[in-house]
Amino acid sequence: MRIITRLIAVSDLGNRDIARRAGIPMQKISDLLSGRLEQLTLDELQTLRRTIDPQLTPP
Repeated sequence: MRIITRLIAVSDLGNRDIARRAGIPMQKISDLLSGRLEQLTLDELQTLRRTIDPQLTPP
């Protein structure tokens, strides 16, 4: 979770743009950034990671 929140923080994309591209409601991004990890599923976290930095996706 900390890795993903840091990736969001340093991303050139805005939070809304990240949420839109990942297909995740903006409220869930806000929840994640405020420390409420339980609001997201593992699949959503993985989607966020791939959305923010596609190079981190394993081959």
